[in-house]
Amino acid sequence: MKRYNPKDVEPKWQKIWEESQLYRANDVSKKPKYYALSFFPYPSGVGLHIGHTRNFTITDVIARYKRLQGYEVLHPMGWDSFGLPAENFAIKTGTPPQVTTKQNTDNFRAQSKRLGLSIDWSREFGSTDADYYKWTQWFFLLLHKRDLAYRKESLQFWCNVCKTVLANEQVVNGCCWRHEDIPVTKKNLPQWFFKITNYADRLAQDLDSLDWPEGIKAMQRNWIGKSTGAEVDFQIVDSNEKLRVFTTRPDTLYGATYMVVAPEHPLLKEITTSEQRTSVDSYVADAITKTDIDRMDDSREKTGVFTGAYAVNPVNKEHIPIWVADYVLAGYGTGAIMAVPAHDERDHEFAVQYSLPIVRVVEPTAGEATGDDTHKESVFVALRNPANNTVLVLDWGPRQERFGGKMLIGGGVEGDESHQTTAEREIVEETGYKNLTFVKETDYKGHGYFYSNTKHKNMHVSGKGLLFDLIDEEQAATNLDEGEKNKFTIAWEPIEKVANLLDDGVHEAMYRDLVLGECYHDEGLMVNSGEYSGMSSSDVREKIVVELNARGNGEEKINFRIRDWLISRQRYWGAPIPIIHCEKCGTVPVPEEQLPVVLPELEDFQPKDDGRSPLAHIDEWVNVDCPECSGPATRETDTMDGFACSSWYFLRFTDPHNDSVAFGRELAETWMPVDMYVGGAEHAVMHLLYARMWTKVMHDVGLISFDEPFKALRNQGMLLAEDGEKISKSKGNDIRPEEIIDNGYGADALRLIVLFLAPYSQSTPWSNEGLGGVYRFLQRAWTITNEYIDASEPTSDTQSSELLVTRSKAVKKVTEDLEDMSFNTAIAAMMEYVNELYKLKLNIAFSDTAWKSAIEALVLMLAPFAPHMTEELWQQLGNKTSVHTADWPSWDDQLLATDTVIVVVQVNGKVRAEIEIDKNMPKDDALKLALQNEKVASFIADHPVKKSIYVPGRIINFVI
Repeated sequence: MKRYNPKDVEPKWQKIWEESQLYRANDVSKKPKYYALSFFPYPSGVGLHIGHTRNFTITDVIARYKRLQGYEVLHPMGWDSFGLPAENFAIKTGTPPQVTTKQNTDNFRAQSKRLGLSIDWSREFGSTDADYYKWTQWFFLLLHKRDLAYRKESLQFWCNVCKTVLANEQVVNGCCWRHEDIPVTKKNLPQWFFKITNYADRLAQDLDSLDWPEGIKAMQRNWIGKSTGAEVDFQIVDSNEKLRVFTTRPDTLYGATYMVVAPEHPLLKEITTSEQRTSVDSYVADAITKTDIDRMDDSREKTGVFTGAYAVNPVNKEHIPIWVADYVLAGYGTGAIMAVPAHDERDHEFAVQYSLPIVRVVEPTAGEATGDDTHKESVFVALRNPANNTVLVLDWGPRQERFGGKMLIGGGVEGDESHQTTAEREIVEETGYKNLTFVKETDYKGHGYFYSNTKHKNMHVSGKGLLFDLIDEEQAATNLDEGEKNKFTIAWEPIEKVANLLDDGVHEAMYRDLVLGECYHDEGLMVNSGEYSGMSSSDVREKIVVELNARGNGEEKINFRIRDWLISRQRYWGAPIPIIHCEKCGTVPVPEEQLPVVLPELEDFQPKDDGRSPLAHIDEWVNVDCPECSGPATRETDTMDGFACSSWYFLRFTDPHNDSVAFGRELAETWMPVDMYVGGAEHAVMHLLYARMWTKVMHDVGLISFDEPFKALRNQGMLLAEDGEKISKSKGNDIRPEEIIDNGYGADALRLIVLFLAPYSQSTPWSNEGLGGVYRFLQRAWTITNEYIDASEPTSDTQSSELLVTRSKAVKKVTEDLEDMSFNTAIAAMMEYVNELYKLKLNIAFSDTAWKSAIEALVLMLAPFAPHMTEELWQQLGNKTSVHTADWPSWDDQLLATDTVIVVVQVNGKVRAEIEIDKNMPKDDALKLALQNEKVASFIADHPVKKSIYVPGRIINFVI
């Protein structure tokens, strides 16, 4: 029997695949299409690393699986080769980036081929190819023509290492996203921007239709920051100027007790009084050095300075002070806010810091008033045990309409009782605890509206919230009210969890105020609001905007947090911006027939300290004739951010050799949108947002019929070093794919281990032991296949039902796991299948006709994961065509009908998944299988399992 040797098998088939162009996509195929794509990779000087291996293998397994299912698959690869990393590497080595980029891409391509990736290499290109960035420049001109690209002088983040400006999205924790330990500064320069804000609403709304991770969608929604509210004008006292603010809660205008402007606000200098000038100027000088990210950090102490000016609150005409503070951003809203400290955490913190007034204007409510409600004064009581940081919660059983569920202690005021006396009585009657200390009560009331089944009335219960501390845990049963004993159960819950346990909005609001010190942000009953007092806040919000609009003091407004996309870079290695500056004609687009504006090769490509690109110093390139007047003019010397080139590359892959257009519409419609897009989560508010915007622009101008580029998105987790540390060459713990391949394990074992270690979306440490384990599995699969091939027994008429059932179970499990992208459990299922085959061969001769389909199913299932070995085995089995063009195996449900059951898997009693298992599977095996389920694993995460419960054939429950 021939031994399994990856060093013989893998180069052989890589050569055959390349010569036969096995993976070349057919644009006119009659098969259904599938477009599988990894994020546009940047070819670094250090080459392909183990993280790339995981990313690319995920996409490749999907592509291979879809081919076996009968799809025509497009699986291309290209290079995101412009940008700072390539340029910085060139500067470090003194070699032109044109040279280093070619070297790097050649290396990446060779490494990718050694991994056995099923790439259509006929479509390969790099963003640095002139016949590619020609069309990036064409898209720039398209945006410019549609007034979506513009130039203005702007104070922007500047990285002193990269020597260029950065987009807001590229500043992380106050530092350049490529230099995590170097704070950015700001520099005022003429910049080019794309109006991504014009697409903000669609970018937010259309997320709902995408099969993307919820975390990525949430990050984009938060970055876009859509909010509906009103813009309101506050007249500045003794001035003709007004401060316009944006607020999502105009109903809280009566609670606005001061105003805050951003340090960059254009009216700040004008409104600042002479007495406050020095303090304000000093504060502003310090504030503008901070990044927006730092300024939005709610964990830091709020700071500010009084300007000396006052504004008139338009609803109550009160004069309120105007402050400057860096927690207000110039780029969001109007750069000024009305501060409502009773209902906003940041405003409240600032007001407490500087002893500013706090006026509550909304009281919490639950339920709706009917107009004939019977009023009852009541209390809402939080009883805290300082000894163990817990709070008492009453559980009234299942919630029905307006009653039931988990609540604080509560009850009605009797006679002339004070709220405190009522609270003390209710605590004793409902819980028996009597040794208490009164801490505080609210200066406002909460309101509950509900129908009482006992009184047969619509009730309005209102009252104050009170906080008591338990002195000791002495509890006398005789203190309990006999009528209360069986109505509820008592539980002491951790302080940090109680708010989310409470089922009544008023109880929750009182708790957050009394115990957690949080403001009330929700809807409620208006108080201290003039003519609007007693109305619901939602009604007032509409009425007050109408009134302000009628008086000319405000209007309804939708606002977004997202800012326009800064596209300029003052560096050399990027696509030149196709604009010419003429003193007579102004900003002139380069004529389309003159594209591409080719990036010249430079000897001196060092970044400059003057804030200009190295291109600005090349007179023969810069100085040109104006396309409109033929007079002297100069080229734009900023280059485009690399994200411009990666905002449409997925479309070019559909038609990569077209010289007349960026892509043909027919081919784009054939392949797009991308069916599965795989890459890291770090580009959630950069590449993924930019690519969506460009796609919508193309849709709007009629280039394509779709307006979203990626149907499904998946993010792979990070591969860590064996000690759990991040892999880094500087730490000496980097893992090179070629080292593993050359050490004898081969690419197939490497592909298996990067997917077997953990669910693909989770970060996980590398394991040399695991690598050895998957290599042994491949050897066992190879051996049993060759044992079947070498068997001399003639084929018999027997067909083992046990073998057929085992095969069907395995095929069904692996298929379902691949559909769910549960690669690790699919591999585990194949390992178990091989184990079962070894057991069965002891009693079932290879002459049994069921062995043929059992062995072929093994090879086919393994083919997406271990393409080289399975290709070799497929040929040894006598097949003349590639295993990767065969048909995916099927299974027979009738064979499985009596052997498997669906088991519900719970975590802490809540259903998290369903798994199919053998109905006679032992408990330990069932528990192990359930823990391997990706959904179950995500809910357990790092929590220890305290108890495992298994009701055979029905339920598994993990208690954590």
